[in-house]
Amino acid sequence: MLCGDFNLILRDEDKNNGNLNRRMMGRFRRLVNDLALKEVYLNGRRFTWSNEQTPPTLVHLDRVFCTVDWEDAHGDCHLRCLASVVSDHCPLLLDCAPTHVAHRRFHFEDFWLRLDGFHDTVAAAWGSVLDPDPFRRLMLRLQSTARALTSWSAKSKGCIRDKMAISRELISRFDKTQEDRTLSPPEGWLRKQLKISYLGLASLERTIARQRARITTLKDADANTAFFHRQCSFRRQKNHIFSLVVEGQVITDQEGMAQAAFTYFDDLLGSSAARNHMLDLSQIIEPHDLTDLEAPFSPEEIWDAVKRLPARKAPGPDGFTAEFLRACWSIIKQDFFDVFQQLFELRGRGLSKLNQALLTLLPKRADACQLRDYRTICLIHLVAKIFAKVLSLRLAPRLGDMVSRNQNAFIPGRSLHDNFVLVKQSMKLLHQLGAPRVMLKLDLTRAFDSLSWPFLFEALGQYGFGPRFREWLAILLSSSSTRIMINGEPGPPVWHRCGLRQGDPVSPQLFVLAVDVLGRLISRAHDAGILQRLHPRRDIPAISLYADDVMLFCHATHGDVEAVCAILALFSEASGLRVNYAKSSATTLNGDPEADATIDQVGCAKAGLPITYLGILLTLRRPSAAQLQPLVDSVAARLPTWKAWLMNKTGRLALVKSVLAAIPIHQLLAFAPPKKTLRQLEKIQRGFLWAGRAVANGGHCHVNWRRVCRPLEYGGLGVQDLEHAGLALRLRWMWFSHTDDGRANTDDGRAWRGLDLQFSREERALFFASTTMELGDGLTALFWDDRWLNGQSVRELAPALYQCIPKRR
Repeated sequence: MLCGDFNLILRDEDKNNGNLNRRMMGRFRRLVNDLALKEVYLNGRRFTWSNEQTPPTLVHLDRVFCTVDWEDAHGDCHLRCLASVVSDHCPLLLDCAPTHVAHRRFHFEDFWLRLDGFHDTVAAAWGSVLDPDPFRRLMLRLQSTARALTSWSAKSKGCIRDKMAISRELISRFDKTQEDRTLSPPEGWLRKQLKISYLGLASLERTIARQRARITTLKDADANTAFFHRQCSFRRQKNHIFSLVVEGQVITDQEGMAQAAFTYFDDLLGSSAARNHMLDLSQIIEPHDLTDLEAPFSPEEIWDAVKRLPARKAPGPDGFTAEFLRACWSIIKQDFFDVFQQLFELRGRGLSKLNQALLTLLPKRADACQLRDYRTICLIHLVAKIFAKVLSLRLAPRLGDMVSRNQNAFIPGRSLHDNFVLVKQSMKLLHQLGAPRVMLKLDLTRAFDSLSWPFLFEALGQYGFGPRFREWLAILLSSSSTRIMINGEPGPPVWHRCGLRQGDPVSPQLFVLAVDVLGRLISRAHDAGILQRLHPRRDIPAISLYADDVMLFCHATHGDVEAVCAILALFSEASGLRVNYAKSSATTLNGDPEADATIDQVGCAKAGLPITYLGILLTLRRPSAAQLQPLVDSVAARLPTWKAWLMNKTGRLALVKSVLAAIPIHQLLAFAPPKKTLRQLEKIQRGFLWAGRAVANGGHCHVNWRRVCRPLEYGGLGVQDLEHAGLALRLRWMWFSHTDDGRANTDDGRAWRGLDLQFSREERALFFASTTMELGDGLTALFWDDRWLNGQSVRELAPALYQCIPKRR
């Protein structure tokens, strides 16, 4: 273990201002990686030092590092800060005492599917329960199967570590014996069987550890068991709640925190707020014919929903996962169909037995101390999840026809980046206009948890949902209950009276339908002249919605800002979705003192560009390497050296590919990063893959990196070249601009249609070299650049003539 004041920082977020020494930061990170050290997670604080000035400079200087072996011996350690009473540094307290051990609940194990006797055990336990009520029968059969599998597993598997220890000891004795004499045939046979058994047990232990770690990008053989154990240990340390601050008091005991959590969420979820206003939704929503959504359930439809459930996800209170359903569907399918028949006939009184959930709390930030600082995830009973999944699959194909084009969340064919492009291009056009405008980035308080059910069903009725489908949703919502998990221990149930559960397959779609009303209100206000037109020559949408992420534009005048605030207040009173102005921000475009004074009436903080929108840097210019340093830090944090030392080359390659897919690609779709940023990302990936270090040079690199980035069929390893991948990804915007999705004169297209996206010279050259165009009405074809003349462009055929034409600036 290594601890102390290092007087250096590892990441951009370790300091509360932008005055950073990036060269020393990179050197410190390389040193930590070269020594294969892992940082012990600091709970409850972000910074450990202050310069005691006003305003203060806060820095995370004090750290504790350890090796993987030390962490293996002290996996339950807990690091926290004490008060800085006599120093400008906060003392660090490392507590290695065992933490609270939760009662072990039933969890279905994936490796059971590999063992002999699994299906026989399930069939026997399933058939041992009889009950006339389909809901109660299914509940009892699941419970009986859970008990039978637990008992069967204990008998057939036993303690794997004890069996491995016995095998090691016996093999060691045989090895020592054969140094003195030749082993007899029975002894040789037993030694061989012990080795085979040990390899099987080691594989089984690795499979169990992988399931606990919940890593889906690696296969069992890509990393050793220690790697998966380290992942579990880190997740435990990060998610463990040691204290909660409630009304100014610090609660540290398990019972007190459980009671505080129950009180908080019972007040949030278990009671519905009074509605002071109602909206006449018939004025802004056109009904659709949705009668096909109420068709009877079929066994094939239920099985399709089961197949689409994601694999290797944390189970709900029943403990079963989707793998169990898929493996045993022939045994259990009739009971599920009987439950669906009851639900189709609107007899859902017994669904409450199968509609329970566990609510887990994940910290949103390192200094989380209050319950509002935690993100809530519902682990729902498998039966209720399948019912919601069936409804979700029915609704998904129709959702795009009902929801406005500036709302792109959870809708097939639309993406988050459509919203980002819409906001970025709108911001650029308004900035070029030169007149002051206001850009509001709004945060909705506990959006999913606070949605009013009466408002939701009023909106669903106006959209055209039939009474049967609405009754199914009412049964699903009203029968739901949730137990709050504090350090693995479930509390008493909270019966829902408002909100939607995050983790329920149909919840995102219902939320999108509800929050889309806000976009329609803003559009109606523009049509009625309550809000002024944003641009005199461009039809710029005033609002961008991605689930509960709201970006809104308006004039920087007292009248428009007051009207926007009034609309938001009215929507909040009607829907229960309230704006948290403390976490919202306002940015002025072409601002002046009068405009800055106008936005003070909004009541939120003022923010200058760049800001972050949907996880992407939003700025008028191309982001600089310094502004993208958090992206580099994020990739480096996902590829530390200690992980490489516990993985083979195949595992390293898989992890490099998954990190690339998860982090940089998200940014590359929106803009072209500076070459310095791309080189930094490439250096991290190359070092992790070849040397397991921060940097790999010379003999460490077995193959040229450009060859590594080739596809597998061309002799490469399939790692994406970030520069070329980003260029190819951004061509989608040019494609959409040339098709009906991006045309200004189409009623049904992308939200940013008609805003004239700008493209770089490289993007335009690659697009025109890769496409041909067949002439139609000529509205989208470019005379000089498009390849409409026998597969070639006029610019290519007559370059001298092209040079003679005047160029538009």
